[in-house]
Amino acid sequence: MTRLLLRRLRDLLVILVVVGTMMFFVIRLIPGDPALAILGPTARPADVAALRSAMGLDGSLWEQYLSWAGHVLHGDFGSSITYHQPVLGVVLEHIPPTLTLAVLSSVISFLLSVAVTSWYAVSPRNPLARALDRLSALGMAIPDFWISLVLVLVFSVTLRWLPSSGYHSLFTDPVQALPALVLPLVVLVIGQTALFVLTLRESMLGELPLAYLRTARAKGLSESRVMLRHVLPNALMPLITQLGSNFAMLVGGIVIIESIFVIPGLGHLLMGAVSTRDFPLIQGVTLFVALLFVLVNLLVDLSYAAIDPKVRVS
Repeated sequence: MTRLLLRRLRDLLVILVVVGTMMFFVIRLIPGDPALAILGPTARPADVAALRSAMGLDGSLWEQYLSWAGHVLHGDFGSSITYHQPVLGVVLEHIPPTLTLAVLSSVISFLLSVAVTSWYAVSPRNPLARALDRLSALGMAIPDFWISLVLVLVFSVTLRWLPSSGYHSLFTDPVQALPALVLPLVVLVIGQTALFVLTLRESMLGELPLAYLRTARAKGLSESRVMLRHVLPNALMPLITQLGSNFAMLVGGIVIIESIFVIPGLGHLLMGAVSTRDFPLIQGVTLFVALLFVLVNLLVDLSYAAIDPKVRVS
């Protein structure tokens, strides 16, 4: 376990260096001058040059990179051009909405996928179970933005049951927060549950021909006990891998959902930073997402040992 943690820490440092370096140079390819975007097209050249110097954009590209890397090593990610605040503070301020959506949707989707797939495995001839299993393919095919717009049209515009936008902290004001979270959560849960059901079903089908199940049936175990006690735990490994990867992608990529429902999360923040050429903020958000991605994968690896005894032995 100690060797695993050390390897992951090494991978974390390498990934952060690679992602930070690539993002630094890639975002410089975005057309436009950040100083001119702030001051406007009617700004005087002298004012633009002064602002570029204040932002550290007057040196060569390598000089800018070395200056930025040196500040990052000391924990200074720079100041946001748009918010006029330290990047770290801006990122931390926008993390709670995104994490709330990612955690709740991942947990709900995981539980629903396990329930639906287990029900289908135990009762394959049940019409409702078969219908839910078949609907998973449909859930994968429908775009999130289309589901979002339909839900807003039906439940917010027509029926006026739920708000179409806004966000309140679930911990400080749960009464107002829950109605605003329903629609974005439903959109995320539909897509994730469909993906998880397909992943778990294929994994369970791969376990069915194995010899240990014939032994379990020969001992007189019922089919439901064979499925739930033996097949399901062994089939969870690919689902947990998918859950970890999907969670990390949600944190950095719920741009469409946050834009439609006006949720001030990381995706919404990143879109605004790109449109305003806020280079320090783009780099800060990207590094945070990369850090979270590695940490989530570490938790996934550690969870393998809790689920599969073979991993603990190895």
